[in-house]
Amino acid sequence: MKRDIRIDALRGLAILLIMLAHTRPPQWLYELRDFDVVLMTFILGASYCLSRERKKTKPYLLYLKERFMRLVIPAWTFLSLFFLLLFIFVITTKQTFPFSFKSVLTSYSLTWGIGYIWIIRVFFIIAILSPLLYWLANKAVSPSEKLSIIGICLLLQAGLDVLSANLTGISHTIFEQYIAISFAYALAALIGIWAVRQSKKENLILFSFFLALFFILAIYQNLPSIEGNKYPPTAYFISYGLAGSLLLFWLTSIRVIEQFLQKIPGIYWLSQHSLELYYWHLFPIMYLNLFVENDPWYLRFLIAFPIAFILTILQSQFIPHFFNPKKALKSN
Repeated sequence: MKRDIRIDALRGLAILLIMLAHTRPPQWLYELRDFDVVLMTFILGASYCLSRERKKTKPYLLYLKERFMRLVIPAWTFLSLFFLLLFIFVITTKQTFPFSFKSVLTSYSLTWGIGYIWIIRVFFIIAILSPLLYWLANKAVSPSEKLSIIGICLLLQAGLDVLSANLTGISHTIFEQYIAISFAYALAALIGIWAVRQSKKENLILFSFFLALFFILAIYQNLPSIEGNKYPPTAYFISYGLAGSLLLFWLTSIRVIEQFLQKIPGIYWLSQHSLELYYWHLFPIMYLNLFVENDPWYLRFLIAFPIAFILTILQSQFIPHFFNPKKALKSN
């Protein structure tokens, strides 16, 4: 099956931008790259659509099992390794373990916990919803139908945001994490399904819609922080993320750019190992968070990125199935 270079290039870009965010760059750069998670979920929708239309449809439970093995099990593997190494480190250096028992447990639930792992929960929920999103995408064909669904989803998201703000305690955490946050990214996946099927002109029109919506909301709300509208996502945050995602997808769909991307070595590798890169970069990031004070962002960048790439290369070379038990089972 021929790979879509647009998907690989944008997935690689998204994971690099997410990693960049964790180096705590200057505020202007931090805000500018705030479309990265939306782009990643947009690509999840697009890649699901391509896979669905190129391969035989699997039974839903089998599909869920594969997604669980690909997303949740590797997250638990990372967390177990992280906590083990951290425990050895604090015992050796005679320091206090920096996380409570509650933080450890909630990390495995893919909620806040130690942070950073919530994105895997979003990916898995989108995987659960992808067949439904695919069905919905098939039902909405005309531009008016698509815009109607987008409008309804944005209104529903606004309602979820209000409801989340009025909840407290564990009910707030569960509702915000599993419903309010995830619903917004499911919309991005739906747009991705449409985008991969549409012409460049149709994607440019959809980009213009979200860009106009973003500017209208920005002016109406007096230019609020994009990052400040992320948890849970508001229409302001979503419109920025989808405008950026659609623009990049439109650009990579231009034949000259697509041909240029096909000549760049490493794009497929970056896409294929995006999750491994994400997990490995968290080791230096978490060390800097816990044990280094006032480190400049460029130092974090110069430490985290090389370590992540080196560890990913070594892991893919010597223990290639460490974060992919599904392939390990197949190879046995």
